[in-house]
Amino acid sequence: MRLAVKSFEAPEEEKLKVAMTTNPHFVGYTKLGAEMTAKATDLREQFDFGSALSIDPKSPDVDPSSPAWRRIRGPSPYLPDEVLPGFRAAIESYLANMEKLTRRLLQLVSECLNLERDTFTQFEGEMNRLKLVKYPGSDDDKQGVGPHKDSSGMLTFVYQDTTGGLEVLNSEGEWIPATPIPGSFVVNIAQGFEALTGGRCCATSHRVISPPSGVTRYSIPYFHSVRLNLTLNEIDEQLDFINGKIPESTDEKRRNAAAPSEFLDPKYSCFGEAHLRNRIISHRDVAAIWYAGVKDRYLAEVQ
Repeated sequence: MRLAVKSFEAPEEEKLKVAMTTNPHFVGYTKLGAEMTAKATDLREQFDFGSALSIDPKSPDVDPSSPAWRRIRGPSPYLPDEVLPGFRAAIESYLANMEKLTRRLLQLVSECLNLERDTFTQFEGEMNRLKLVKYPGSDDDKQGVGPHKDSSGMLTFVYQDTTGGLEVLNSEGEWIPATPIPGSFVVNIAQGFEALTGGRCCATSHRVISPPSGVTRYSIPYFHSVRLNLTLNEIDEQLDFINGKIPESTDEKRRNAAAPSEFLDPKYSCFGEAHLRNRIISHRDVAAIWYAGVKDRYLAEVQ
């Protein structure tokens, strides 16, 4: 957590050199107030990173004729060692170790669901993501981040400081605090895992209330990805396989109060398109530079 705090203390001009607007992959630095969730501005500053990737120049990920969502994958910019020694090495190490931890947990969850331990391996993506987030204090109970379900993968591991402010929607449809417990993670189910279990494992609706004035909250969420080319047809095949093995969900109160899961909407061709839609709505400055050809379609959905 100390390195995360120091990253935000870097000179503004150095942070802007690695801004998210410098690339189409939605990785890099985001200044305070530049992101939106649930149609409102979030009061947070952050760095986003992805797993180290080696992309072939001939890959569909860089082919301009490929679907726009292919460009979500790509390398991350980092503060250089001259600005913050060991920054990139620490982030890449954290990502690598979280990938191992999450794969092990997915195996255990699979066994708990009466499935083979590697049931979900075929659906994992290549680019897992990590954020360093700073929430400044506010005189009002402002939105640190608005109510949402994580759209980028299967599971999210949140390492938070002791400040508090993270809230989750319980089975009764009520917001309750995810009270910080030293040495622990908060684990959220994300939209990909919700879809792959037919909603039996409901994605966690959550939000962050800004800390009081004079207090700063820091958190480090890790997002374990789903492959971007995953389609609803493939999910239907998966659900045919697990039907009868996992009980149906009964938490209707939470479902009625929860944020929507866009990936389950049939108008999106694949998980990558639904994820791009969410990134464009949240990071409109990035969309204006890199996704001008498609952004209006998605932004029209939230006007």
